[in-house]
Amino acid sequence: MMSRISRRQCLVSASILVIPGFPFLSWADEFDAEKIASRPVIARPVTCRSVPLGQAGIRRVVTAIAADPRGEYVAAAGDDYRIRILRTSDLKVVRTLVEHGDLVRTLAFDPSGKQLVSAGNDGRLILWNRDDAFRFIREVNGSPAITEVTFSPDGRGLAAVGFESEVFLLERSGGERISLQCECQDLRAVKYRDDSQVLAVAGRCGRLHLFDRDTRKCSVHQLHSGRIRDIAFLPSQNTAVCVAEDGNVSVFDTRSNQLIQRIRVTTGKLFAVSVLTAELIAVAGSDNVIRVIELKSGQVVRRLEGHSGSVIALDTEGPLLFSGSYDATLRRWSIDDIVNGQQRIAETGPRIDR
Repeated sequence: MMSRISRRQCLVSASILVIPGFPFLSWADEFDAEKIASRPVIARPVTCRSVPLGQAGIRRVVTAIAADPRGEYVAAAGDDYRIRILRTSDLKVVRTLVEHGDLVRTLAFDPSGKQLVSAGNDGRLILWNRDDAFRFIREVNGSPAITEVTFSPDGRGLAAVGFESEVFLLERSGGERISLQCECQDLRAVKYRDDSQVLAVAGRCGRLHLFDRDTRKCSVHQLHSGRIRDIAFLPSQNTAVCVAEDGNVSVFDTRSNQLIQRIRVTTGKLFAVSVLTAELIAVAGSDNVIRVIELKSGQVVRRLEGHSGSVIALDTEGPLLFSGSYDATLRRWSIDDIVNGQQRIAETGPRIDR
């Protein structure tokens, strides 16, 4: 694996850590366009509920989603710049938030579920109070167009990226704003590791940038030949999973700074990744299919079909996986069915939100 360091950056110190069951790869493995991870998929139904986003008769493309850590709500943004708060139990809209004046590209709940943050093309980063009917709390001024925002797991603040090279941190103590510079422009993904000590950032250049929270130093790792669109960390581990427009999934150890494996998933583009269990992830993109990948084997063990447009966003909470698509629908999938292969009849009746 090749690592690249800028003049103002250095590698995060790390000891070599071998994860059982995951063979480390060298950069010589490169990108293999011929081998697609696949095996016979058990054709058992997965319980799914689908609802169109938007008012009756006017459907809205889903641009971002976020699942509530308390399991009560899922937030979904549409191309009408509105954010709809839906109950997870029946996917009925209970609130509509209307402050934004352009596409909302990112939504996230804080770890406690007390606040929702939204941001997008209008450069407005807005905090909403979930415990007060999602009332507008405040806006962070001076933000550029934002592609993703994320809260730190320890609750100390949040991080955001946009179409330029700036990564900015907002610390809750004193409201301090800290700006970091990344080698890559057109940043699309930002996530904290579970211990909040490492911030992962990626975008157009296909490199994973790992910022140490205390020193602000950064290590840079070339993982993809296309734009990285999303990052997820496995729970309570150092392992980051990246998906990119080259159709590959990269699994990377952020402590030893080594590539564990690269999985060729599709000839299309991948836009989203979400962790289902410690062994399973879901990825999705331009071919309308959600694929469930077993990390140990690197194989696709389930295909979730039903969307008729690119799947742009995934999120999980408890027993549920949520997906949002250009087909203007939000879908709710049973993770228990995915994991256990239980025979259930899928719910197919659409609901119109009002």
